[in-house]
Amino acid sequence: MIDGRYDVKPPEPKIVGPDYVQSFDNMSPTDFMKIYLETLKYQDPFKQQDLSKSLEDVVRLNQVRFYNDMKGFMEVFKAWMNQITFMQTISLIGKEFVFSTDTLDTIGGGEYVILSGERVSDVTVKIYDGDEVIKEINMDLERGLNPIDISDLPKGQFTVKVFKGDYEVQGWQLGFKDSVKSAGVINGELMLDLLSGKQVSSSQIIYTGV
Repeated sequence: MIDGRYDVKPPEPKIVGPDYVQSFDNMSPTDFMKIYLETLKYQDPFKQQDLSKSLEDVVRLNQVRFYNDMKGFMEVFKAWMNQITFMQTISLIGKEFVFSTDTLDTIGGGEYVILSGERVSDVTVKIYDGDEVIKEINMDLERGLNPIDISDLPKGQFTVKVFKGDYEVQGWQLGFKDSVKSAGVINGELMLDLLSGKQVSSSQIIYTGV
């Protein structure tokens, strides 16, 4: 203290080399604007520097950092969700569900159903072998599960369409009943091994409580 006053030294300036460049990626918006204004202050009016390139670099660097951060977050989140889903699936082992399918496969057998979102009376279920209709079933579609009789079909894989008169009915899904034998995560996807020997994705479950 000198003459009753505190002797306060100003902060010493930071000395950096002539090649020092602060990383834009770590620079706050305030710091960047300070540098931008100082550059405008001292630049030669007859040789103005274009800072658009620097601004573009800031945008690109922040985009890369954002996407890298998001990618890492999504990978961790996906792994966490797989663990949670896998633990929940363990309790489903031994239970029966309806799984979606695009084909009716009589080689492996099983019970096939049509899952309808609404009631549609007097429809015709047509089973195709290629372009040929090999069986027609007249029935009323109830909301929920509707069993399909496949006992007299030959061995093979077939497609199914539903018609009401001449119009094809929408809003239904072909499925088969089966029970879960075991489960496992393969390439980030939860897969189910069924008692019939099939392996399906858990996303193919379309009906529970059968």
